Amino acid sequence: DRYRTASAISEAAFASSDGAYVATGLNFPDALAAGPAAALNRRPVLLVNDAVPATTRDELKRIGSSAATVLGGPSAVSDSVFASLNTTLPTTRVAGSDRYSTAAAIVQAEVPSADTVYGATGLNFPDALAGVPAASSEAAPILLVERNAIPGSTAAQLSRLKPATIKILGGEAVITAD
Repeated sequence: DRYRTASAISEAAFASSDGAYVATGLNFPDALAAGPAAALNRRPVLLVNDAVPATTRDELKRIGSSAATVLGGPSAVSDSVFASLNTTLPTTRVAGSDRYSTAAAIVQAEVPSADTVYGATGLNFPDALAGVPAASSEAAPILLVERNAIPGSTAAQLSRLKPATIKILGGEAVITAD
């Protein structure tokens, strides 16, 4: 299942890590938005649902993680899952009021500066998923946009970062030219 797969990917890539990102395995904008930060910080992204799966807990222990960063608010990762993780290791939460502001909060917390920023739709994720390796290779964050609009939280991060280049992931059927 997806929880074991995330743990297996972590096991294949990380002998150890001082921390891990934890996101819901039921919907993916938070995990995708954290992809470049996870790559840069050499931390896996592990998945939870309405509990912390044993495979996730075992992988946190195997890599020797000294901290976990939960991605998304209580509607994405419940307070009880957060509390369960926090009994095992120090856990913080990076979240906004929706997927757009959560992506912006991840960028705020993890990206002090960026020459390039990637923009992806917050409604469907194949483009963002395909863009994670490219963004990671450029130390560029991924921010989420709507098809016809730039949410205020995204605009605020663009204003803060002042990137020289913005790369849009997907065609005009996904994100309009406007």
